[in-house]
Amino acid sequence: MNIDLSMDVDDGQGERLLRDAFKQSIESMEGSKGQIFEIYENTKEDVESTRKMLLELKEQTRKLQDEVDELVRQEQKEKQKLVQVSGNFSNYSEDRIRASYEAVKTVQVKLAIAKEKEYQTRRQRDRLELRLYSMEKTLHMAETLATKLGSVIGYLTSQLSDVVTQMEIVSKNKFLGMQIIKAQENERLRVSREIHDGPAQEMVNLIYQASVAERLVDTRPNEAKANLQELRRQIRTCLADVRQIIFDMRPMTLDDLGLIPALRQLTKKLGEREVLNADLQIDGKEYKFDNHVEVTIFRIVQEALNNVHRHAGTDHASVRMLYTADHLAIMVSDQGKGFDVDELAEERRNPSGDGHFGVIGMEERARIIGATISIAFELGKGTRVNIKMPYPQPR
Repeated sequence: MNIDLSMDVDDGQGERLLRDAFKQSIESMEGSKGQIFEIYENTKEDVESTRKMLLELKEQTRKLQDEVDELVRQEQKEKQKLVQVSGNFSNYSEDRIRASYEAVKTVQVKLAIAKEKEYQTRRQRDRLELRLYSMEKTLHMAETLATKLGSVIGYLTSQLSDVVTQMEIVSKNKFLGMQIIKAQENERLRVSREIHDGPAQEMVNLIYQASVAERLVDTRPNEAKANLQELRRQIRTCLADVRQIIFDMRPMTLDDLGLIPALRQLTKKLGEREVLNADLQIDGKEYKFDNHVEVTIFRIVQEALNNVHRHAGTDHASVRMLYTADHLAIMVSDQGKGFDVDELAEERRNPSGDGHFGVIGMEERARIIGATISIAFELGKGTRVNIKMPYPQPR
């Protein structure tokens, strides 16, 4: 016992450590995702700032080009004045001639300075355009990378979150898992017994009768014919038994047509086999559940009707289905003898005991699909099984 306890503690610690590691991974991924988007946003801000600087440089370059053009016109104008003065030295004073030369020189100096400034500004503009082009390319790559990494990290985070959730669910439902396995094995055992005691035995008898008919064909043909007719009748009976076993395992109507037709077929077959007369009443607009949910609801109702047949001491039951605005309500009731409180308590203590009502199985099935189930009974006055299944999504 000490070893088992130690192993359980180790398993529990291992699961906790693994869950903690997954949670830390999720937090780290979320942090990395935030950092990636922060880098993208910073790059985007740099690009916007560079665009603004480039616009300012373009405007400055335009103004400098206008200034150069204006100085070129002034230079031409001053040069024309200088030519005029130079050609008529006798008509102009020395001061006037010197002033013309100085004016031309001054304009040329201003023009040289303006051209240099315009050249430097244009070079700066060109370099900034190249830088902006490179930054926009980087921004596009960063945006693509951020989107892809964001999707990947989001997916991985979601998957890890699902793993953590599943681990927690598995940890909580170990006992339920064992019960499900036990129920599957019990179901296999039941089916094998039904096949062995029913169709298998009938097949052996049919083979024997076929051999007898074969020997009588030549000597007593009329008797052989009668035996073959009986053989055909028994084959039909055997086929009906096989079909009933198949229906009990999983009715094809449930997959092909849905819950309501399958329940109609169930109540009809119970009546045809003189097992139980079950009335089925359906109210409200039908809501289509997922297939596994409808299978589970069908099994719960089937088990409730089987309990009526086996334990209620009556051959009549009723099934009422009501589709409301937000859930499906089902009530399976009878007017039989009701449950024995001591027997029901014993089943809850020992679900695998003989002659049990299947209450534990019904409760487990309901819990798996998110339904609620309650059983009301009074000895000598019948039983009511109430099932409530909320809609996963509103109508």
